[in-house]
Amino acid sequence: MTTASIDKQYPVTIVGAGPVGITQALLLAKLGIRVLLVEKKTEPMKHPAAHVLNGRSMEIWETIDPEIPRRIVEAAGEMEENPRINWQTSLTGEVIGGVNMFDDDAMRLRANAQSRWRTVHLGQHVLEPLLWEFATAHELIDFRTGATCMDVSQTGTRVSATIARDGGEHSVESDYLICAEGAMSRTRQSLGINMIGPVLTEMSSVFFNCDITDEEARSLPILTWIMNEKIVGAAIRHGGGDFILMTNYLPDFQSRESMDAEWWMPRIRATVGSNTNIQIKSRGVWTMTSQIADAFRRGRVFLVGDAAHRFPPTGGYGLNTGVGDAQNLAWKLAAVLTQGAAGTLLDSYETERKPVAQTNANQSTENHFKMDLVSRHIGLVSTDISRLETLFTSLPLSILPHSWRARLAKRLMATGIRRATKQLDPESKKREALLRKMNVDIQSQAAHFMARGLEYGATYKDGIVVPEPSLQPKRGDGVREYQPSSWPGGRLPYAVVEPTERGISTLDMIEAKALTLLVHPSHVKSWETLVRGNKSFGMNTMVKACRLANPSDWFEIMESHDAGAILVRPDGHIVWRTRESEPEVEWKEFKDKENSYIQVNDNAKTWIRSTLY
Repeated sequence: MTTASIDKQYPVTIVGAGPVGITQALLLAKLGIRVLLVEKKTEPMKHPAAHVLNGRSMEIWETIDPEIPRRIVEAAGEMEENPRINWQTSLTGEVIGGVNMFDDDAMRLRANAQSRWRTVHLGQHVLEPLLWEFATAHELIDFRTGATCMDVSQTGTRVSATIARDGGEHSVESDYLICAEGAMSRTRQSLGINMIGPVLTEMSSVFFNCDITDEEARSLPILTWIMNEKIVGAAIRHGGGDFILMTNYLPDFQSRESMDAEWWMPRIRATVGSNTNIQIKSRGVWTMTSQIADAFRRGRVFLVGDAAHRFPPTGGYGLNTGVGDAQNLAWKLAAVLTQGAAGTLLDSYETERKPVAQTNANQSTENHFKMDLVSRHIGLVSTDISRLETLFTSLPLSILPHSWRARLAKRLMATGIRRATKQLDPESKKREALLRKMNVDIQSQAAHFMARGLEYGATYKDGIVVPEPSLQPKRGDGVREYQPSSWPGGRLPYAVVEPTERGISTLDMIEAKALTLLVHPSHVKSWETLVRGNKSFGMNTMVKACRLANPSDWFEIMESHDAGAILVRPDGHIVWRTRESEPEVEWKEFKDKENSYIQVNDNAKTWIRSTLY
């Protein structure tokens, strides 16, 4: 293999062009940053993988180009079109029970008023090619496929990556490198960053197509939990008769090769429940974990997306959390690289994003185990597979030949599923009582499928935020429902400013390369005088009059008197607010706090607590 040097130098190199890596590249390019984007694959992913794209991610993609969320919706459709999740014996069989994404119409209306965008359902096999198209077309993104990052080294001022491509190796130097390689990141491992948290189970999946009309497909829930004697697992509906089917497997006794078309076909037919033509498109295996990296940064290298955190799919938080990581990091890197902001601004990336990742990991893990409340009634729980594996890999059974143990373990698993699901047969005497009990616990699964409180309510307690001693407003438990608020650290509340055909919102007013100070129209001049010439956290501050479509909404939405103001970061999160009527005093107090923050950035948490509490 030959070695050569690339004469180009890039402010940022991104390793990995999945949805998060592509989003990171597009966000930086939008801010005028040249990016080298390297991806070991030569073409986008063809297996569906992630498929829930929440409204907050849609808002972030809109800041890059409104065409991105528009085309996503065009290719997908909103989950609200069929907002029900079912448990069934098969896709065409008996419905055991179901739960709605929304509790009632009032909840749906509240949710729909909180953003221009809705949660949509689009498989990664469709999303990724769409995002690759935008990245390939951008003049500031040098997008190289079939390229593998072999090694990373760094000094106090630069980071160097060795890239293998076309039989040669090239050295690339950048100011910063972002690792978006995914769960098995080679770069993360080379940096000595560990993933902390448990392995929950091993999963196998198959992507298939069956003869089903579009009308029949649309009548099915997006997600159906299948329970029959052949398979217990989840079937996710994609467009045009495409489905992904997932189930547990025994990794010590079942190889990926053994779960071939012959193995899958009877399970797919049992899932569909009808004698239809079936075409298997792809197969895969993956490890379900709930893990957070012990560091999101090592020097000039940052981790985003699955390289930094990986969750169970129960809730659809993985990809969306990664998109939030990319947005958080992009504006800070741009401020340091192009606006002269202090490098300490980047310290806040881990401070802010790690707690969000941990919250989402906790919720998705809770969702995962909460599914046991339904299946326990027929004697199945999520730990059955791991217990079975432990039994056959421990003494005395471990002394038996592996082939014997494999046959016996697979037979026991199949027998257990058959006996458990047989209780749901119409002839079973236990059936009616079981269905009643299962339906009670099915209703407790709602947070699994709609969590607006986590989607829009992610709030930074530390970092580039001046928090208040007041409690953060929440609706309910803060998971299912989101409570809009101007409480510092949270996302700016969405509200219509100009009721045009598309609608101009408060989020559209946010500056991409500066802090935005939103003020009541009657106090613009006084705030402009105060702010003129000042920089906060190394960034300019732009004063904007927030002329809400309904002026009386200022106090309700912004939670402020007319003379108050809200300071918003480029990522839409609120830095600081004042609700009082003396702008001069309030602005001086903010600047004093901000200056103190910068001086003790490495110990910001201690400073915030001692100063404000």
